[in-house]
Amino acid sequence: MTAARFLRFSLFSAVLTAAILAVNAPTSAAEPSAVRIWPVDPHLKIFADAPPADVAPLVLQAARNEYESGQFGLRADADVAGLTLAVSDLTNADGGKIAASNVRLRPIGTIPVTKNTPGADAIVVRKAPFDAPDVLFEETTLDLTAQTSQGVWVTLFVPSETAPGRYSGTITVASATSRAELPLEVEVFRFELPQERHLWATNWFNYWRFAKEAGVEFDSEEFWTVLERYFRNMSEHRQNVVYVYWRPGDGLTRAARTKDGAWNVDFTRLERYLKLAEETGVGERFELVHVGGIDRENHAINWAQAVIYDEAQGKDVRLDSSEWLEPVLRRLEAYLVETGRIDRCMIHVADEPFREDLPAWRAASRRIREIAPKLRRVDAIESTDFVGDLEVWVPKLSHFDRWREFYEEVRADAAQNGADVEFWYYICCHPFGERYPNRFMDLPGSRIRALHWLNYSENLTGYLHWGYNFWGDDPFGAPTEKYGPGDTHVVYPGPLDSIRWELERESLEDYEYFVLLENLIADIKKSSGAELRWLNAKKRSLELARRAIRTPSDVALDPAVFTETRLELAREIESLTNGPRLLVQTFPGDGATLVPGPVVIEFYGLTDPGATVAINGKTVEVRPDGTFEHSSWQEKTGAVEIVATTPDGRTAKTVRHFAAATPLVPVVPFQKAVK
Repeated sequence: MTAARFLRFSLFSAVLTAAILAVNAPTSAAEPSAVRIWPVDPHLKIFADAPPADVAPLVLQAARNEYESGQFGLRADADVAGLTLAVSDLTNADGGKIAASNVRLRPIGTIPVTKNTPGADAIVVRKAPFDAPDVLFEETTLDLTAQTSQGVWVTLFVPSETAPGRYSGTITVASATSRAELPLEVEVFRFELPQERHLWATNWFNYWRFAKEAGVEFDSEEFWTVLERYFRNMSEHRQNVVYVYWRPGDGLTRAARTKDGAWNVDFTRLERYLKLAEETGVGERFELVHVGGIDRENHAINWAQAVIYDEAQGKDVRLDSSEWLEPVLRRLEAYLVETGRIDRCMIHVADEPFREDLPAWRAASRRIREIAPKLRRVDAIESTDFVGDLEVWVPKLSHFDRWREFYEEVRADAAQNGADVEFWYYICCHPFGERYPNRFMDLPGSRIRALHWLNYSENLTGYLHWGYNFWGDDPFGAPTEKYGPGDTHVVYPGPLDSIRWELERESLEDYEYFVLLENLIADIKKSSGAELRWLNAKKRSLELARRAIRTPSDVALDPAVFTETRLELAREIESLTNGPRLLVQTFPGDGATLVPGPVVIEFYGLTDPGATVAINGKTVEVRPDGTFEHSSWQEKTGAVEIVATTPDGRTAKTVRHFAAATPLVPVVPFQKAVK
């Protein structure tokens, strides 16, 4: 990349709060540095006019086997050329180390946004036109323009073998004339993020664009090397479902019809593709692309055509589905059975059917089932009644919110009858506006952090987005105004990550925190010798998730809600994995509104035998098996603190929050007694 092009994307702007701090390190006692450096909450954007803040270290907290994001700003009084980025090893007092190679420093480039997300004026980070910090470049040297702030993204990975504890190091930026240092502090939690993924996540992609931007031919050895880089990028960001172009003519499957009408279908390329996805960790499931599309005007299915070699004509020909679909799809199903993948595969029928499209969509879905009865069906849907003809339901987030009553009935009936039904959700150019989360460039970072908290809070076991790399002619140019800015992609050619893609990984890792806590509690209930009738394994994780996700359209904007709740999640996981153990459930639950009348809160808990427990400073009885119960007449709202202390002085703490009821406004004037 040329210096001019890099500068085009490295000048940008962000709103900073007073809580975001800065460091200004001198090069010597006599000569102050011309460069200032300061840490910034990763949910915020660093714009070119962002003022530097006061001195403080950049603090990151993560479990083992977890990525963690941060960022810092740079600003100089005069132009600075050739500024290098470097980080030291991170060490602790016990001699432990996180090697510098586990920390990436990437300059943040900007993308011109010419149109804001519709209906989101109250929450957009800046009015269009503006330059949005988004793309993360791999250069470790950059230039600063005088009085112009530049951001740098920090990505930490904590290896599984890292000992828990606190680590310290230094980020250094230096040129021939300037130098600045930023203290880097890392807390490694006392648990490991499991490698297993518990949420299905897919982003559709176009591998011909991978080849075009890399300047390689499709199916060349260079192409497969490029594809591997993108697959590894998806896997590192916890995507585990791969879009599969299986139709003849799409590149992976080749089909031929002989002179006597027999069919030969070659899955050699497809096998290489699926194996590569499995080897890189992104191919835990496969979704086969659609057999057709919706004709909105006529509410019919436009069945996909295929390109096959016709021996009788001696050339490639394009066939309608009536000729190619059944022989090819039957052979595909047999191949997936033979290779042991059939249970991990699902097929799309036609994207986004509305109510008016349902008769044609159902007929198409039943045709697919007749041809390939072992393949599950999946679709992004824009209506309600797909019962019996769809196994993986993927409603748009806003539709799930509005039509939830029906969807929950379907889900309950399926569970009762043992039916094979899953519920995911999807977002795309919709929903837009101020209320629903989405991942557009002009929305606050907290909107992206919320995405997979919502999966947990609403019990939606998968997530679908159409746009991994559907770039325009210039991938680094202004996004199309047809959709919300950035809807088409989360990576850039290379692949180069985006801030949005990094924050989405944070959200997916948060989802695993919720699942980990739930599983720990379920194991305790199963293995404990104590009587724990009151214990609901999922309740505590749901309480914490709903601090940020009250409903799908009532989602916290303040990033502190997410970071503080995640830290509380981590502390409770640490308590249950490493002790002292403290497990508490309250009735009503955390976050409940207390309406006077009077109010009683019941506390049920489990701690280490021999520990003492205090609730808001009042000691309660702990039975020999570690269980305790307590009732509190609680007219006051606010936080209730529960602390367990072991005989050797170790403590564990958890907090429950209760809200006050909103006073009613009288509908009639107060009436005095009539004499």
